[in-house]
Amino acid sequence: GFIAIDPGPADAAHIQRLYDAAGGDIRAIVCTHSHADHAPGAFVLQQLCQDRGVPRPQIHGLPSAPTASASARFTPDLALQDGERLVLSAPPPAGQDLPVTHTLRAVFTPGHAANHVCLVLEEDELLFSGDHILNGSTPIVNPPDGNMDAYLRSLDTLDAICAQEEIDFILPAHGYVLGAARAVIARLRNHRLAREAKVLAAMQALPGGSIQDWVQHAYADTPQPLWKLAERSLLAHVERIQALGLAPAA
Repeated sequence: GFIAIDPGPADAAHIQRLYDAAGGDIRAIVCTHSHADHAPGAFVLQQLCQDRGVPRPQIHGLPSAPTASASARFTPDLALQDGERLVLSAPPPAGQDLPVTHTLRAVFTPGHAANHVCLVLEEDELLFSGDHILNGSTPIVNPPDGNMDAYLRSLDTLDAICAQEEIDFILPAHGYVLGAARAVIARLRNHRLAREAKVLAAMQALPGGSIQDWVQHAYADTPQPLWKLAERSLLAHVERIQALGLAPAA
């Protein structure tokens, strides 16, 4: 059977394709977090299984926090525990004694969202990173549900796991598979800290400025049409700078 990770939006045609790809044999559904492009399809897929007369898979994940937006409210059937394992097992192949197992382990990684979880496929040494690590873009950390300090600490958690378990490949929710996992994590962490230094410099140059003033300085290397999105991560950096006591007096 199969475990479906992040079925996506509540798009019936898309969910039907997932069901067909698994031959209807979906044993569980896991959502890395509750954003609208990840979790709503879980309930559609669950209902489709039930309508087709196959066992109803339970939805696993973390409930959304009170800080989540209205579009990201989510209550799973079963709340995951940090380190919890979901196991698929098949009888031993002919001539072998041990069953074939696939073990998916939850790793709490708040930051992009307060209820974000990454997943380690233990037997294959693979990391499913949800939106915490992406290919081709940097995740937006959008307060109040997003938190930059938590995001950076979660990166450290993932780096330690990759080092300890010799994980080389990351499977992000968006984009292609990433190799050299620890190098990817290091680049992302360095990028965030470099951006934070630019945010701090903008705050020091314009101590009475607004988020819109600071984004022009800190994101001068980013196309202007993206500045509105950049404001969200900039705010997350400002909150971290203030929490660390580094903010200049207005």
